[in-house]
Formats: sequence, structure tokens, C-alpha cells
Amino acid sequence: MNFPKPLQLSRRGVQFLVLALIVLTPILARYGNYLSARQLDQVLDRFEGSVQGAALEYTDQTIRFLAAPDVQRGDNQRRNDKEALLASRNLKGTTWSFEFFGVSLTDPLAALESAFASRSVRWVLILGILIPVALSILLGRFFCSWICPVGFGLELSGKLRSVLRFLEIKPGRARLWYGNKYVLLVLGLFLSLLFGVPFLGYLYPPALMGRELHNGVTVMFDRAEDGLLGFSAVGLTLAAWFLLLIAVVEILFGARLWCRSLCPGGAVYSLLGRFRVLRVVRSSDRCTKCGACAVACEMDLNPMIDKTGMECDNCGLCISSCNDDALHLRFASNDSPVAMAGRREGE
Repeated sequence: MNFPKPLQLSRRGVQFLVLALIVLTPILARYGNYLSARQLDQVLDRFEGSVQGAALEYTDQTIRFLAAPDVQRGDNQRRNDKEALLASRNLKGTTWSFEFFGVSLTDPLAALESAFASRSVRWVLILGILIPVALSILLGRFFCSWICPVGFGLELSGKLRSVLRFLEIKPGRARLWYGNKYVLLVLGLFLSLLFGVPFLGYLYPPALMGRELHNGVTVMFDRAEDGLLGFSAVGLTLAAWFLLLIAVVEILFGARLWCRSLCPGGAVYSLLGRFRVLRVVRSSDRCTKCGACAVACEMDLNPMIDKTGMECDNCGLCISSCNDDALHLRFASNDSPVAMAGRREGE
């Protein structure tokens, strides 16, 4: 199975979609509130010309087009308020715990912390982690490279390192022990068990970003109801500064430091994906040992010598960088190289 460069565009598309869903969720919640109170049309008039008004207008048009077609009332076409309200409730939550068309999706780290903090295991958490855990066992640490909004942001911010080089400022290449994130995971779970508080939830970037975006959108609508229209950063907290600090540190001192060595959620996904079935596999007869894959790997792994293991997040950057068609995404039980003589690109 090849992982061609166009699929990197697909990965970016998925990342954009996830980020859009995170922002859309609190907008849908506010839309549903106005709709249930039969105030939506009045609010749209009041918010006209503002960011909040545009968000509600586009949401209303999309729902009416995709999920709740207008109904005929007399000589007029009118919004189907009941169906539109039901449609607005199909997305709930944040990156920490999300409900998508009735399907509950919970971050495995959230479930772990909740179990340790409450000293109990609830069925709702077990049901919520079934899909994420199953996909991680099959696909490995894919959440980090395909889903995580913070990982997406750090990948983009990492492009600024080239700006530093252009300014003749050499960015750092700091390396930390991969095991740090496992130590942090164990320590956080121990503290949760001891004090009954989910400590890692206040340190885990995807959870922080989800809360920050949700709070930011909610506060913007609250301000709009007081006549303060337009964009505002009032709803953001210290968590936003923490996320910014991670980005700045990575730009200056080393790309993907947090993801590689400090993220407790990354530790959970790495453990789940230890025996994944979808892996980057090298074709020994095609590999010219050029080293391009090792340079491209932002997790600081080396596919050229089959050094990937459970830290690999199946992002495919190494495959896209290989001009010899020597790396492929294949179903395999280990990272050992294979001979692919006789195969041609696209086969």
C-alpha cells in the first residue's frame, strides 16, 4: 500500500475538518439554544454584520440544506424548527469527550484519569473508548498525526523554523528522552488516584485546546448579547498561553519536542499502538540509504534502518519524502524490511 504525497493533503483535510468540528460544536449549541427559545430569527437580525451573526447564519443555512429541509406553511417556505433543533444536537462535547451523531468518543487518557480519580470504572467510559482504542490498536498512534488539533498546530508552527534559518538564526535541535511522557503519565495517574483530581486534564494540550476554543466561542456570543459584537479573546485563559509557550519552545529549540517526549496522551496512544497492524515498512531491495526519510520524520525516528516502533504515528511524511519508492504503508506484524522486487509503483 503506497502512501503518495496527495494523501498528505488528505491528512491535512482531516485535520482541518477536526478543527472545524471543534469550533462548530459550541456554535451549534448556541444555535440550538436560540432555536429552542424561538429567538433565532430575532438574534440573526441583531447580530447582522458580525462574526457571531455570520456563524449563526451559515450554520442555519447548512442545517436547512443538509438535515432539515424547509417546510411549506401556507404560501411560504419556513424553517423546520423541530428537525433543525434535532440536527443541532448531533455534535456535542470537545476533544476530551465528544458525541458524534449519537456515538460517544472519549479520549482514552480521559477515561483512564476518570477511572483513577473516581476509583471506579463506568460503562459510559468503556463504551466511549471502544472506537478510539480499537483504531489505535489497528492503526497505531494515528490520533497524534491525523486527529490531534494541537499536533496540527505544532506542525504548522514548525514551519517557522525555516524563517529562522532564512534570518540566519539556527534553530535548536534539542532531544529529550522518549520515556519522559510515560513517567508523566504514571505520575499524573498516581496523583489522580491519590487526590481524586484529573491532573493530566489540565496539562494535556488537546483537552486544553478544546476547552479554550469552546470557552472562546461561548464568551463571544455572551458578549454579543450585551451588544459587544465582533471577535474577542476575552474567553481565553492561561491554558492558551501554555499552548503558545509549547509552540514557541518547539520553534526555537526543537520541533515536536512535546509530542515525542512529554505528551501523556501520546504515551497512551503509543502503548495502544505497540502491536499495530498498519506500519511503515521498508523495501530492502529499493532503499538506497539516502537518509531522506530520517530527515523528514518529525518524531525523530529512522525508517531507513527500520527504527520506528511504537512511537511512529503513521503520518507518512517519510514515505512522501522517499524518491526511491522504498517505503510503504503495509499490514505487518513488525517493522522488518521486506523484498519487493518486481513490483512497480502503483501496484
